[in-house]
Amino acid sequence: MASKKGGSPRDDHWFELKNRIHGADVVVEVVDARDIGATRLPVAEKWTGSKRLLMVANKADLRPKGKEKPRLENKGIFMSAKAGGENGRMILMRAIMERTKSRPAKALFIGYPNVGKSSLINMLAHRSVVRVSPVAGTTKDIQWVRISDELIVSDYRGMFPKHESEGELVRKGAVKMAGEREKYAYTFAKKLLASPTLRRWLEKRYDIDLRTAENAEDVLRLMAERRGWFIKGGEPNLEEAARHLVRAMAEAPII
Repeated sequence: MASKKGGSPRDDHWFELKNRIHGADVVVEVVDARDIGATRLPVAEKWTGSKRLLMVANKADLRPKGKEKPRLENKGIFMSAKAGGENGRMILMRAIMERTKSRPAKALFIGYPNVGKSSLINMLAHRSVVRVSPVAGTTKDIQWVRISDELIVSDYRGMFPKHESEGELVRKGAVKMAGEREKYAYTFAKKLLASPTLRRWLEKRYDIDLRTAENAEDVLRLMAERRGWFIKGGEPNLEEAARHLVRAMAEAPII
């Protein structure tokens, strides 16, 4: 459906985001710690300016173990809304307050769908004040939440660049496409079996042996069995394996 201004609803969302950014003291750009460069919003960063921008790489606890964390611009921080605890809460609070002298400071949380903006706000508030869901696109209505006498925050709807391809959005978990995610996982698994380089990469990453794998389903089954992903009846959870494989695609060697 077209918007009242003649453009698409998505154009209106960007226009609204720009206005919200201009009205905020601090803009917290939440990115996925496993895929930082691919989950940034360059246009929003430009509208914000470096002085007001705080980049928070959420889901740091899900990064591959032993992999060095890259340096974030403008003294950004790595965070885990799930495992950060009180220490993480204080680090995030301090980082926000350091970027403005305004009190109460108004902090706007932005980012791709499903990067954990709502979870970080709930962590700051010590309670569930914003709806959280593993399904992309949950946040739609704007609300301001008082964290303390010195800080109020808002969680804006998930956004992504207009040029983003469907495949990339599925890989990043930014769209509600469970069926599409499985399709991409199966396609990649077939490509993987045909490439010795990709095969070795996946075997090392998931500590599995693909010599017995004859098709894409075998790949997902071996992943699920190795990681203990099962559904009722003891059957391997292929959907869970597909979700992880799509995520892992970002780290696969380019061939």
